[in-house]
Order: sequence, then C-alpha cells, then structure tokens
Amino acid sequence: MTETALQDPPPATPAVRGTLHRFLPLPVMQHHAKWFEAGPVSFALEMRVLDDGNGNPGERSISIHVFNPERDREMVRFDCFDRFPHYHYIFTDRQENIVWGYDPDANGPMVDWSFASIRNRLPAFLRRAGEEGYARRVEEEGLDGSAIDRLRQAIEDWEPSLPSPDLMAEGRDWYVKWKTAHPQFNTATGQEFLSFLRLPSFVEPRSTRHRPAGRFRK
Repeated sequence: MTETALQDPPPATPAVRGTLHRFLPLPVMQHHAKWFEAGPVSFALEMRVLDDGNGNPGERSISIHVFNPERDREMVRFDCFDRFPHYHYIFTDRQENIVWGYDPDANGPMVDWSFASIRNRLPAFLRRAGEEGYARRVEEEGLDGSAIDRLRQAIEDWEPSLPSPDLMAEGRDWYVKWKTAHPQFNTATGQEFLSFLRLPSFVEPRSTRHRPAGRFRK
C-alpha cells in the first residue's frame, strides 16, 4: 500500500447555508406597494421590474414583504424572481440580511411555496430573522387568514405589463439613491457564505417542532 493511500482524505466542503450580506436589501417603494394588514404583521406586495443595465425593463418578479404592523420594520422577504428566486431574513438593527436561493425544481413554484411558508411556518421565519417578539405574537394572536387570501388573489389577478418610462426612471433613481447611501449594496464586499459548520449560531431560540405555527382568524 502506498503512502498516499494511507493519508486521510481531504475534508468535505461544507454545504452553503445562505449568504450573509452586511447591508440591507433595496427597500420597498411603499407608495407603489399594495398593503395587507394581517394582525401582528403586515404584508406588502410589490410587482418589481429590474433594469437590464441599459435603461430597459429586465426581469419582472413578485416580491412579498413581511413587515411589523407599523410598516417601519421589514423582517422577511420572498423575491419570486423567474431567473433567480430567493428569500431574505432581514436584521434591521444590525443592518444585515441573509439571502437563501430557492430551488424551484425541488420545491415547485416559489409563489406557492411562499404562501405555504407564510401560512404554516411564519414564526420560524421570524425567529430566524431575530424577531422573537413578533414570532410569539403570530403564535398567540394568529394571522388574519382573509388578508393572506386577498394577498394571494392580488397576485392571481396581476396582469404582467411593462412599466412606463417614468416609472422605470423612478425605479432607477430609487436604486441610485440607495446605492449612493450604501455603496456596499450588491457587491461582494461585506458578505460571506454561511455553512452548516456554523449552524449553532443560527439555531432557533425555542423549538417549534411540537407547536402549531399559528392559527388563522376568519
């Protein structure tokens, strides 16, 4: 047996567990969002169109934002993009967010998965975003199920269309203003890959395995 064969094999590369960005994602344009009050949380629905870099409409997406009732603290976001679907855990106080890519081949359409997550596992999402208080409120007070139904219906009723030049210009200005104030936004600087080796740092503070995720008021 050769000396090489006796050597230990190299350690396996840890699986990626989201990407930590040391900045907040581009905020919602509140005056263009459709809002749904659901009790302990509010939902904002945006139909986003991305600039292709040349001033033309690029990818379109549905973005579902989970806010506190006062609408001044975003906690979770589901970006149901066609090409790059993903979701965010948002840490407002730390000015950071963790992005997870979504696999539609394994999990089906992201819109369907997002609503299943909202209805059945929202407290777990809120805890992962460090929002223990709002997670408890959802469990104790429940969510307004009719608001979630209206949110889903608004998506079903959406007819994709291209925004006007004025709206495209407003969106570009919104991005430029955010990028100017936060130059690290959408750059590789200030982000790191999280791995399962560091999972204990992100364990939910309380087990939810044997508890209902929240009830819904009719």
